[in-house]
Amino acid sequence: MNASAPSEHLTFADADARLDGSLSVCFQGDYDTVLFFDGDVVLGEDFLQALGELGGREVDIVVITGDLTVSGPIALYDSTPGLYVEGTTRAETLEGGDAEIYIQDGVFTHLVYGYYNHGILEAGRVQTPWVINSDHDLRITAPDARHVDNCSAFSDAEFNRDNIVEWFVPEVVDREHGSIVVEKFLSRLRAGLPVRSWL
Repeated sequence: MNASAPSEHLTFADADARLDGSLSVCFQGDYDTVLFFDGDVVLGEDFLQALGELGGREVDIVVITGDLTVSGPIALYDSTPGLYVEGTTRAETLEGGDAEIYIQDGVFTHLVYGYYNHGILEAGRVQTPWVINSDHDLRITAPDARHVDNCSAFSDAEFNRDNIVEWFVPEVVDREHGSIVVEKFLSRLRAGLPVRSWL
């Protein structure tokens, strides 16, 4: 079930004015259309699927002035829609690719994942068990998470390409590249199966 505050289709300039310039401070790309929710939004499924049912799949940015609660994943790999949330965001996952994502605090059941270097994923304090970065502009604070650098052997992350093969079960590892296959990793987390080779 989806329940949302009233929504409006606005230009970027009009939405930015409603938020006293907050959008133009954050977003770096050129955007025209905004689906603007003034209040809390609760979605009972995948974020993009629910967004389509609410008439917002083709907009450039989704803005939510309250909390965002999603039963499924928030996975934004295309350049649009971007996401801006002023309240707390809760979902199964938060996954960013080419899109720009700006949220405040968040709670994510399985992981936060940033893929490649075209987009931005910025958040406040995040609660999640795993943060995986594959060469992404990932700007979050997640003090209780296990951090994985999926592209580099030279990082401060707990796990990187020097030790991923050693520390994770073979089912989730690309041995040739020394990296985690995130789709398989997430599938095991959803099934309640271990991802570490030992605890």
